Amino acid sequence: MFGFVIGTVCLFLLIGVLRRRHGYGGWRGHLGPRAGFGPRAFLRRLLRRIDATPAQEKVFRDEAATLLDSAHGLRGELKASGRDLAVALRDETLDRKKLESVYRKQDEILASLRARLSDSLGRVHSTLDARQRNELADLLERGGRSACW
Repeated sequence: MFGFVIGTVCLFLLIGVLRRRHGYGGWRGHLGPRAGFGPRAFLRRLLRRIDATPAQEKVFRDEAATLLDSAHGLRGELKASGRDLAVALRDETLDRKKLESVYRKQDEILASLRARLSDSLGRVHSTLDARQRNELADLLERGGRSACW
């Protein structure tokens, strides 16, 4: 009877170890919560890669937060644009004027986001030295996200 209990406990422990080893146990598996694969982890790796100073890190983080807030704010407008497109498609005949209106609205949203991105890139560019700008440009040229791993 005692051997049965010990065997059962060992079996549960073995299953727990195997689950963690293969990344199924807990949050982010065996990598821990700081490993992360989101925007913050990407930014942290990028800043470490270009050897940014604390002041430069602050500018990067502020600009990234501003861009993300802008993108989240514009998401609602893009969804509304998608609803307008759905209304145009449901009609018996395709109204080209409604379609052009939807396209114009999407162009305005993208132009707004492009302007904010240009402003942010200008502020980031002004804080970096020549070596850091070249390193950042090389990372972007090699493929951005995959280059920071």
